[in-house]
Amino acid sequence: MTNAQMWALILGFASPMLIAIVNQPQWSRAVRTGVQVVISVLVGLGSAYFAGDFAGKDVVTGILVAAVAAISAYKGVFKPSGIAPKVEKATSPAPRG
Repeated sequence: MTNAQMWALILGFASPMLIAIVNQPQWSRAVRTGVQVVISVLVGLGSAYFAGDFAGKDVVTGILVAAVAAISAYKGVFKPSGIAPKVEKATSPAPRG
């Protein structure tokens, strides 16, 4: 595993907290998934760039590693523990009405 891939894994694992801050409960599933994809792409790109592995295959691998780590961490840790939903609710504007 390269340094870029390791950083993508570490940052991808932590990214559900950033995703929870950005996502809003009232958004559609498609929009919420889009936020996750965009953040995973940014994590993968950033990891490859800052590790000096900014080339075709390395970038794609970094993005995929970040996405798998984010999804796994969310489904396995942050959602079951209630951390991500609480962060999302706390960082969302109060519903009007």
